[in-house]
Amino acid sequence: MRIALFLSLFFFSLYASSDVAKTLGYYSDYEQALAVAEIEKKPLMLVVVTSYCPWCRKFERKTLVSKAVATTVKEDYIAVIVDRNKDAKNFPKVYQTPRIPTVYFIDSKTKKEYWQSVGYLNQTDFKEALDDAQKLYDKLDN
Repeated sequence: MRIALFLSLFFFSLYASSDVAKTLGYYSDYEQALAVAEIEKKPLMLVVVTSYCPWCRKFERKTLVSKAVATTVKEDYIAVIVDRNKDAKNFPKVYQTPRIPTVYFIDSKTKKEYWQSVGYLNQTDFKEALDDAQKLYDKLDN
């Protein structure tokens, strides 16, 4: 019984990130998201998770889907969510961190990280991080 429950939860979690990406309108392809960010002259918000991480699921389901966070992300960023293990060949190695969830804010012009958020943050704290990242981005030479 325990094994069946564990396997069910495991297989469900494999698809969680892609479901969140679809629900929120996030990209799941790093290069495609970066190209759109360049065209729209917006920073890229790269969310790195894994399928087995409970804090990643909580971050996706509680923080990213909150109205305040979702609205800010949609207005100010091009967002992409990747699974560090499943998508490892599809995004730069420099962002393949052992600490998850990690959110990188990347200048689409220079393709360099300018801000980072590590670990689970609740809605209020992540909204504050988004605002801080945007203020820093505005100070960059864009």
